[in-house]
Amino acid sequence: MAPYSALTALALSASLAAGSVTIRKTGTAPTGYEVDFKYTNASANRILIGGGLQPFTDQFHTTLRSSALYDPKDYKAGDFYVRVGRVDFHHPLPSGVYSFAYLVDCDFAPRCSIDTGKLFVDPDLPPFRNTEEDQVASTFQVPFDPAFQLSTGATPADFDYGLSAPEGERGTIKTVNYTSPGSIHPAPDVHDFSIYLPAEYGTVPGKKYPLLYMSHGAGGNGADWENLGRASAILDNLIREGHIEPTVAVMPSFYNLDDSLPKFVYGDATNRAPPPTAQHVRENYVKYLFPWVESHYDVCDKPSCRAFSGLSLGGRLTYEMYVNATDMFDYYGFFSPAASAPFVDAAAVAANPGLAQKGLYVGYGLYDSVFDLARGLQNAFDGLDFEYISRVAPYGSHYWPTWQDNFWWFGVTALWKPIPFTQETGR
Repeated sequence: MAPYSALTALALSASLAAGSVTIRKTGTAPTGYEVDFKYTNASANRILIGGGLQPFTDQFHTTLRSSALYDPKDYKAGDFYVRVGRVDFHHPLPSGVYSFAYLVDCDFAPRCSIDTGKLFVDPDLPPFRNTEEDQVASTFQVPFDPAFQLSTGATPADFDYGLSAPEGERGTIKTVNYTSPGSIHPAPDVHDFSIYLPAEYGTVPGKKYPLLYMSHGAGGNGADWENLGRASAILDNLIREGHIEPTVAVMPSFYNLDDSLPKFVYGDATNRAPPPTAQHVRENYVKYLFPWVESHYDVCDKPSCRAFSGLSLGGRLTYEMYVNATDMFDYYGFFSPAASAPFVDAAAVAANPGLAQKGLYVGYGLYDSVFDLARGLQNAFDGLDFEYISRVAPYGSHYWPTWQDNFWWFGVTALWKPIPFTQETGR
């Protein structure tokens, strides 16, 4: 990635806002790539790039509370972002997906939102979203260059599985509004989700496809997995490389299901509605979302070809599904699960034997803020002698690089693999 001084070119000569992001392969240090931003807004006096390109760190100067804060121009192979210490890091390695927005005449970033007219997405690189207020940042993907970035076996700084698959092997990603009595967004009694349909979908008469649910975390919505996680590209690549069979993926939104809580507005730091409880979301999904999806798409209706996964608070929701909707899914992916004890124990398994008969995957980052919670869940599975798949992202914190990494390896090692898992599963 280019140093800060080379990242932005701003022109204020046009009457309408326009923008562009150019990713250039340089073949030179520090990472082999540079990114140029250009944004034109004739009415602006000052423009900042919000979301930012944050400093790097290395594994020898990083704890759960601090990091090295290297400038991008000082990047060395193996350096990475981590969300700890004095700076809030939200972005992945030099290879990976980056998000940003333009702050126009903004004096205090938390108060600069789309509603205030001071935050703008790139007009030529709009985010994937259902309504304008659902996403407030543009994203782009930087490729991997092994000459300047670190790649070692299963611990690479290589996120190229988030790059687009070749034409003809790309599925379809779109947002869908569905009937959800009581919902308050995007309209009364209407809610929304994002859905991925594999490239093969609709070409094989009568075929029912495996169904994967993917939950966002606190402060997010169903478009996050596509914008920040590059879900459709990752699924395309998992399928084309033969790691999973063609799969339909549904990415729902768990805010604004009804008026029991204040309306949640994405990206508005001054109006953070609390999330609903996992039980509340589960009951709503079971009653409205799951039946609607199965009645409108050619998807499997058996637990053996259904999976539920989620990140952070969505990992807590995944745990809720695992213990209280056990028989609906045979596969569960916990990505940085914000679930706390008490976890399943021998008494729970005796009362619900299905808990011991699932394909379980637990992933999180080495510097993850929920490291102890994720380890607690693993300890519970270990105490019951469950065979499950585990992944600790070596450069991972509580952010999207970790969840991209966990999702990829969930697909490679666990999803749709024979149950019960064995020590050879995923090798």
